[in-house]
This record gives sequence, C-alpha cells and structure tokens, in this order.
Amino acid sequence: MGTELLAPLDLAFWHLESDAHPMHLGALAVFSPDGGRTPAPDALLELLGTRAAAIPRLRMRVRDVLLPVGGAAWSADKDFDVHRHVKRVELPGMAAGDEDAFMAAATRLAGELMEQPLRRGLPPWQMYVIGGPADGPFAVLVKLHHALADGMRAVAIGAGIFDEIASFAGRG
Repeated sequence: MGTELLAPLDLAFWHLESDAHPMHLGALAVFSPDGGRTPAPDALLELLGTRAAAIPRLRMRVRDVLLPVGGAAWSADKDFDVHRHVKRVELPGMAAGDEDAFMAAATRLAGELMEQPLRRGLPPWQMYVIGGPADGPFAVLVKLHHALADGMRAVAIGAGIFDEIASFAGRG
C-alpha cells in the first residue's frame, strides 16, 4: 500500500481531535475459555500481534502533506513495531470464578484506556489484552482512530484480528 490521501471525512476526524475530544472508537471483546483453560498471555499477545500486523492499513501512519494545503496522507510506517500497539494489562486481585466482577473491572479499565489519546506519528490504533484470574475470562480492547476505520472497515479489521481467537480460547 503506497501513499494515499485521507478522504475528506477522515481528514476532518484527524484534524478535529483534541485531548478533550478524542476521535477514536473502541470495541471490547470478552472471552470465557471452555474447560477453564485460559490461553497463555504471551501466546495470545503473539497471535494478536501477528494478526494485526497482517492487516496492511494497521501498518500505516498519517503524515502531513504540502498539497493540498491542510491535507494528510496514509504512508507506510517504516519503523512499524506491533509491540508498540499490542499490550497486556492485568486486573489485580480478581477472584477465580467471579465473571461479574471481571466484567465490571474490565469495562472500567476499558473506559480509562479509551480516555487516553492515541500517539500521533504512529499508526493510530492500540490493542490491549486484559487478563483476570488464572484460567478465567480475559478481554481484548481494540482502539482505532476514526480516521483509520469506521463502519465496515472497522468490522473488517475486527474480523481480521479475531477470526482465530475464539478457537484459540477453546471455543472452536
């Protein structure tokens, strides 16, 4: 994928963003492994990172262009490192078997993570694996800048990332 100008609506989302008005969207997926076997966190991070890095748009960053004035373009991030985007966060003090408490804590943490702006100069997305008690549920928060994805593009990115996760988590 070469350099491509942002579409007018995506450019508006990019320029309208501020600390007080972040322009990203997110999705929280919660997985409850069958048989009480949570995948190893490092293996899950590796799988998510591999799946995300395989999506060309997720390796693109936004850069300013001279023409048109005020414009921006997608360009390949030559220093792309998926480990800057896929991170693990543990919920401490979670009791095994209390899925309601996990859901409440994961949702609260997802809200806090969504409040944080995405770093400019990098591809505008983040993914967090939210771990709870051993062999219990886990969640994945995907955070995408609105200039990167909305509607069907967000669905396509989600499908590209999650299509193997359900079987990996023991629900195949």
